[in-house]
Amino acid sequence: MTLHPIEPEPDDIEMVRGTQAVLELLDRKWSVGVLYLLARGTHRYSQLFYEVGEVSKKALTQTLRTLERDGLIVRRAFLEVPLRVEYSLSPTGWSITSLLMTMSEWADQHLSQIEAARAGSAAQVTPIIERDQLAA
Repeated sequence: MTLHPIEPEPDDIEMVRGTQAVLELLDRKWSVGVLYLLARGTHRYSQLFYEVGEVSKKALTQTLRTLERDGLIVRRAFLEVPLRVEYSLSPTGWSITSLLMTMSEWADQHLSQIEAARAGSAAQVTPIIERDQLAA
């Protein structure tokens, strides 16, 4: 009996690629935090800086630029002295918040099970026995 590997369907491949593309959008360390904050409303740079966590100004600036480039947030600069800049979610950014909430709910339901499985898996690791220990 010859076993043949199962070929993935073209739809499966597209689903995987699409999912990976979304995960890459969210993969940056500060992206999810910024998106959650902007889901509460428009924020100025300094508000984001103080609320998002222990982020450097450089990392926050890069995150904001990337999210803007990806079309998830909108940057508005007001010609005032001093210059005022505000960030808000774009329509695409708003649409990803439902995904973030779904992921958060999933985490609430399953992370304790995953942590327990990890702890159990670590306890089941069999130590390697050296060859000379076997002879003794």
